[in-house]
Amino acid sequence: MGPFRWIAWLVGALWRFSRRSWIDTGMGLRPRSGASALVLFLFLVFFLIGAVLMLLGFNLGDVDRWIDAQGGWLDALGSLLFRAVCGLVILLCVLALLGAIFDRKNPEKPGIGCVLLALITGYFAWFGMVYR
Repeated sequence: MGPFRWIAWLVGALWRFSRRSWIDTGMGLRPRSGASALVLFLFLVFFLIGAVLMLLGFNLGDVDRWIDAQGGWLDALGSLLFRAVCGLVILLCVLALLGAIFDRKNPEKPGIGCVLLALITGYFAWFGMVYR
């Protein structure tokens, strides 16, 4: 395995702790529910990132101002990645549709439910890609 295996171990340990924990997140979520586990997991991840930055000598206010200053290209990069993912979703939906139309002799071809789901998903992905 690679030298960063400890990161995967840490993320897995945080997730397992979040799933098994009875800690109340204070947001009206039932402890040990999936939503509560996700909120606790995200809190723990960002808490650890902030703690490491503070230990390395960074002021979190300075980090916040730097991120605000970089907002233009970060927004453009996020928008580009979102459109790329929407394009990939559209491609997969088209492949499912073409598989249902042209692969008639295959007994494991996509059924009508899969085709309808692909059409609906492709519709929303198209608007996410074009109107974002």
